[in-house]
Amino acid sequence: MGGSVIRIEGLEKTLARFDVKKYEPQIQQCFNNFGLRVELGAKQLVPVDEGHLKGSIFQQPGKLSSTVGASVNYASFQEFGTRKFAAAYISTLPADWQAFARQYKGGGGGTFQDFVLSMVGWCKRHGISEKAAYPIALKILRNGMKPQPFLYPAFNKAKDQLIKDLQEMKL
Repeated sequence: MGGSVIRIEGLEKTLARFDVKKYEPQIQQCFNNFGLRVELGAKQLVPVDEGHLKGSIFQQPGKLSSTVGASVNYASFQEFGTRKFAAAYISTLPADWQAFARQYKGGGGGTFQDFVLSMVGWCKRHGISEKAAYPIALKILRNGMKPQPFLYPAFNKAKDQLIKDLQEMKL
């Protein structure tokens, strides 16, 4: 999933309590823990077929930050859905998440034939006739795919703990 900044309401106010330079290692540890919580939570929530998406979820510490994402090209389609389903779901998200989701609007790359071939593999794994791959792909292309959020719920669950950890930090 691409680069975007997601703000945590109340974080700046909480950080204003500290001499950030003096307490940088402790603050960074809180961010690292937050990132790990989001990563683990997302891995628990992500839908699994072959496990590529789950295996691509990562956490990377930054300077007083933590980046969490998924590196497979279809992660955003799973997270936000596609077509009418994406529009309905994304409209319920906070503005910064809406901006994040808009980065992925449009085609996922590849051809329809590539899509049908990937659906053939999916059909095989699920015991469905390969003949169903084309109509399934066509239906998804026309109607879209429902969102199966994993990153946003994991982020929401972990953000309050980040604020709490920072507030309870020993000065």
